[in-house]
Amino acid sequence: MEERWAKLLGYVGLPLIVATFFATAAAHFGYTPDDAFIYFRFARNLAQGGGIAFNAGEPTYGVTGPLWLFLVSAGAATGADIPMAAKAVDLFIAAGSIIVFYLAVGALVRDGIASLLSTLAFSVNVWFLRWAGSGMETSLAVCLILGAVFFVLRNDYLLATVATAMLTLVRPEGALFLAFVLADLILNSHDRRRGATLALKYAAVFAGLLLPWLLYAYRTFGTVVPNTALAKSHDGLGVASLAAGISNIAQIVGASEGVALGALIVAGAYLWRRLREASPDQRFYWGRAALLLAGWPVALVLLYLGRNVTVVSRYMLLATPLLLILTFAIVFEAVAYSRFTKFGYAGIFLLAGLVLLQNQVVYRAVVRPGIEAFEEGMDASLISIGRWLHDHTRPDETVLCWDIGAIGYYSDRRICDAAGLVTPGMIKDVAAGRDLREIVEGRLYEPYCTVSFVVHRDEAPDALAADGHLVPLFSRPFFRIGLLKMRQDYYTVYHVEGGTDRRKETP
Repeated sequence: MEERWAKLLGYVGLPLIVATFFATAAAHFGYTPDDAFIYFRFARNLAQGGGIAFNAGEPTYGVTGPLWLFLVSAGAATGADIPMAAKAVDLFIAAGSIIVFYLAVGALVRDGIASLLSTLAFSVNVWFLRWAGSGMETSLAVCLILGAVFFVLRNDYLLATVATAMLTLVRPEGALFLAFVLADLILNSHDRRRGATLALKYAAVFAGLLLPWLLYAYRTFGTVVPNTALAKSHDGLGVASLAAGISNIAQIVGASEGVALGALIVAGAYLWRRLREASPDQRFYWGRAALLLAGWPVALVLLYLGRNVTVVSRYMLLATPLLLILTFAIVFEAVAYSRFTKFGYAGIFLLAGLVLLQNQVVYRAVVRPGIEAFEEGMDASLISIGRWLHDHTRPDETVLCWDIGAIGYYSDRRICDAAGLVTPGMIKDVAAGRDLREIVEGRLYEPYCTVSFVVHRDEAPDALAADGHLVPLFSRPFFRIGLLKMRQDYYTVYHVEGGTDRRKETP
C-alpha cells in the first residue's frame, strides 16, 4: 500500500514540480547573457552556409559546445527567430533535466517519496533557475551529466558512455567523467579482468563517437580544444590566484548548496561510523556512490583550479546536482540506521525545506534583481551599440571589442575579438592577463585585424579619449553587469583615427 501511494504521489508531484520550475524560469525568459549571442551568430552563419564561424567564412572553434550549436543551427535553418527558438529549447531541456534528476536519485535511494523531495530541492537551485532558458548550453550539459549518472547507477555502461560523449561535445571537461564511468564498471564487476576488458571497449566507443568531430575540428580549426577553454584559463597560477579560485568556487557552491553540504558532512560522518558494522555489500554500495557522486565534483574543481579558470556559476552545475543526490541519499540512509528510523521522511522533508528556503532567499534577494538589471543593461548598451554599428558603418569595417556576442549578432559586422574566442591569436595576451585597455593602447590587435571601431568598457565614459588614435563617439551605461557588482559601467564606442569621421552620425 505504501509503495502504491508513493507512486501516486510521484505521478502527481513530479509534474507539479516541473510545471512550477518551468513557470519560475520562464518569468525571466528575457535574460540572455552576452555569450548566448555568440552561439546565435555562429548558428546564423552555419545555417546560411557561412560555416562554423563567427565572422562568416573565417572558421574558428569559438564555441564551447558544438552539439548545442548544431541544435540551435537546426532551429535557425527553419527560419525561426534564433534567440527565441534557442531559449525555448533550452527551457524545455531544463525542465526535462528535473525528470532525469528524479530518475537518477531514485536509482540510488530507491524510495519514491524521498526521490520526489530530493527533486523538489533540485528544482529550486538558484543557479539552475538562473541559466534555464538563457540560450546557453548549460541545461543540456546538466541533463546529460544526470543521464550519465542514471545509467551508471543502473549498470548500463554503454548508454552512460554515450551520454558522456555527448556531454563532452557540450562541455569539453565532461570527457573527464568517462574515468568515473569506467572506474565504476571495473569496481562493480565480479571479474575485474573482464571489467577492465569491457572498460577498454567502452573507451573505444567513446573515442569512436568523438573522432569524427575531432578530425573535423583539427582539419578546420587546427585544434581540437575550444578557444573558450584556452581563453578562460590564465597563466601564472600561484598562491594568491589559487586562494581566489577556491574562494570563488566556495561562494558559488555555498550560495546554492550550503545547507545540503552541511547535512552531507554530518550525515556522512554518522553513516561512515555505522557502516563499519554493516555488511560488505552495504559498504561497497555507499563507497561506490561516494566515488561517483562526490569524486566527480572534487575532480572538476581540481581541474578548474589547476587550469586557473575563472569559474562562473554555470560551470559548477556539472557538479552540484550530483552532490545533492548524494546528500539526500546519505541523509535518508543515516536516519534509517539511527534510532529515529520512523522519522526518515520527516528528516528528508526538513532538509528539502531548508534547501528550498536557502535558494529562494538567494534567488529573490540577489539573482532575480541581478537578472532584471542585466536585461536592462543589455538592451541599453550592447544591443543598442550593435544596432547602431549596423546602421552607421560599412559592411567591410571591423569592430574590436571584448564582449562580442550581442554586438556581433546585431551589428552583423566583422568582429576582432580581444578575448580570443574568435580571434585565436589574441589568446596569448588574454592568458598573460592583459585586458582590453592594454590591448588597445598597445595596439596588440594589429597583427590580426585592421580595426575601424573599438568598443571599450570602463567605470567612466570616454576612458580612452586621451589615446590620440581614438575618437570617442558615444557611451552607453550598464548598471550591475555582475550579480554583486553594484556599480555602473560604460561601454564607449570609439572611431579609430584614419577612417571616415562619423562624429556627426552619433545618436
